[in-house]
Amino acid sequence: MKQKQSMGVYTCIWVIAIIILIVSLFQNLGYAKVINYSGIVRGATQKLVKEELQGDRDDQTIAYLDNILDELQTGQGQFDLMKIDDDEYQQQLSEVKGIWSVIKDKIYEVRNGNQDNQLYELSQEYFTKANQMVATAQLISDNSLVSSIALFFIYLILTGGVFAFWYHYKQKQIQKVMYTDKLTGLHNFLAFELDLQKRLENLEDESYALLCFDIDDFKYLNTTYGYAFGDQLLQVIASSLQAFIQDKGSCARNGSDRFYALLPYYDNIIDDLKIRLKDDMKKGIDLDIIDDITFTFGGYLIDKNCLVQDILDDALLAHKNAKSTGKGYIVWYDQNLLDKLYQENLIVKQMHHGLQNQEFQLYLQPKFLIPSLQVVGAEALVRWHMHDGSVLYPDDFIPLFEKNGFIYELDFDIFKQTCQFIHEYHLNEDFPISINFSRVTIHHKDFYQHFHQIIEDYQIPTGSIEIEITESAFNDLSSSIMTMLTQLRSEGFMISMDDFGAGYSSLNLLNSMSVDVLKIDRQFLSEQESKSEQIIQLIVELTKSLNLKVICEGVETQADVELLTKVHCPLGQGYFISKPIIKDEFAKRFLPIEISV
Repeated sequence: MKQKQSMGVYTCIWVIAIIILIVSLFQNLGYAKVINYSGIVRGATQKLVKEELQGDRDDQTIAYLDNILDELQTGQGQFDLMKIDDDEYQQQLSEVKGIWSVIKDKIYEVRNGNQDNQLYELSQEYFTKANQMVATAQLISDNSLVSSIALFFIYLILTGGVFAFWYHYKQKQIQKVMYTDKLTGLHNFLAFELDLQKRLENLEDESYALLCFDIDDFKYLNTTYGYAFGDQLLQVIASSLQAFIQDKGSCARNGSDRFYALLPYYDNIIDDLKIRLKDDMKKGIDLDIIDDITFTFGGYLIDKNCLVQDILDDALLAHKNAKSTGKGYIVWYDQNLLDKLYQENLIVKQMHHGLQNQEFQLYLQPKFLIPSLQVVGAEALVRWHMHDGSVLYPDDFIPLFEKNGFIYELDFDIFKQTCQFIHEYHLNEDFPISINFSRVTIHHKDFYQHFHQIIEDYQIPTGSIEIEITESAFNDLSSSIMTMLTQLRSEGFMISMDDFGAGYSSLNLLNSMSVDVLKIDRQFLSEQESKSEQIIQLIVELTKSLNLKVICEGVETQADVELLTKVHCPLGQGYFISKPIIKDEFAKRFLPIEISV
């Protein structure tokens, strides 16, 4: 569209220029015709006088010359002559016509037999005047041509200047659209990439860092406080980031809430940037939630020998690893990250082999009554006993499996081992076992069918299975998945909300989703503050009013047991009784039940 508009203006300029040329051409053709006929007047009159003095009458020439002189003076007649509106020329033309009138009178006298020697002299005077008239017409024509050429070039210069200014203005507008983030006014990613390339070419010995960061739970903030608030938050962050960097570097926004910053590196630079962002957010935003907002950073220390794309990719890779670690984390692209990536690559290569060779082992952690400490259930967990003898914990592979989709196979492998354990020891609703299902697994199209197939294969009582889903995962469940979970609950399976209180919208979830059990997040016990105690007590009272079961995770000390006793929390889970142990050992320690044959 912009190119078509520019081409239209350019074409219009040249059309007008061509019109000016054509008009000038026709005008000068008119002058040439006037000069030609002025010359005819001059020469034909001389010829006529000679003929008349010799006795040859030529009335046709007299009439011809009368018509030419009249048309030169009026611009109207059969010869299509233009009228030259020049005072000097018109004065000379009048003098020529005056002499011509006298010459005609003398001609008629000669024809009547009178000898008049003045006729020849008049013709000479006429020739002189006519010659001056021709010269004047030629001069006027030349001046008109020069003026036309000058006007044409002045037009081209002016219009060329205007067009150049307009084109420059449009180019700046196009560049602004192409290279500027409309919401924040920062560079967009393309402009940032180009700027990074230029700065790398001129990089001196000073160390530079490329930071990639985003706002944790920005989607939630947008949904909860409105998109206008989200836009305002992005604008404040952009302004703060620019002020922090000043002219020492460059910054950009890419995507929804991801920012890039190129700036001189020094120790604690990210911490200083976080402080600046928080201070400016508190000044620019009225809502009292800034202390709860966190940022996740990925960083890369720039080597001028690196390619731009490699730098951007490595910073983004560091950021993604920080996101997978948790909220508010900082990860630099360094040897530690490379080692982690190498380890993840090994895990991916061995995961299928590990599943086929039953390397993923079922571990159980007991759940117990407070304060009697009687074990009344368990949570199913997993450990990876690799073929080299090493043991990996869930945090080492679960996030990776959730990203590549292998978690679906692992979840159901552990679920199958759990059902086999329940079947083997004849467990029922008096000793339920909870099992975690990833949000990836829950959303799988075959989940419901696969789940029931295993239940039927091992003839498991519905009350002996408790389906655990983390509170954060509940936030992302679609209405169809919610409906499926409600159906499972109606069939007798218990639904448990894990890590209750760690997320944002617990009460909203309780209102929209029927659950049977709340598991209080371990953070409330680990903090050991009066405020934490009050929160646990409030949750316990809430569950009683809603007729829900409640259990507290992270019970590790006698003090924890005493606190839970004080607030009347009926169930606990944690290292105070036992860490997670392999299923056979769990059965020996906590199941005084004979194994079925």
